[in-house]
Amino acid sequence: MATPEQSNTLIVSEARQLYRSALMDSIRAAHKSAHPATVKIGKYTVQYEPLPFSGFTSFGINGFVIGKEAFVSDSEFKKTLLHELYRLHHSEMTRGGSVDKHLPKAETQAAFQFAERFYTMI
Repeated sequence: MATPEQSNTLIVSEARQLYRSALMDSIRAAHKSAHPATVKIGKYTVQYEPLPFSGFTSFGINGFVIGKEAFVSDSEFKKTLLHELYRLHHSEMTRGGSVDKHLPKAETQAAFQFAERFYTMI
């Protein structure tokens, strides 16, 4: 099992690969044209929807959806990638069993803090 530091390094590395991917340019172009788009980058499915949100995790497709607010700035885009990857790697909600009503908020806060801490490394 990976240590927290190893896990953080893996997530940052994956975010960097997604950010630099030529396929991510399709998502950027979709944003500029305000048209939906979906790409598969490695094991992750990344979808763009021209709607007012930054992103949300889509566990069923092992990926996430990016919205217009993710493109407010380059920093926000990087944070969105990190936030969604963090959720995909660490969410307890996908492991079955009962879910504490506070878990979604706690996981979102942890992902937010992770993204704020590491976005400059992308």
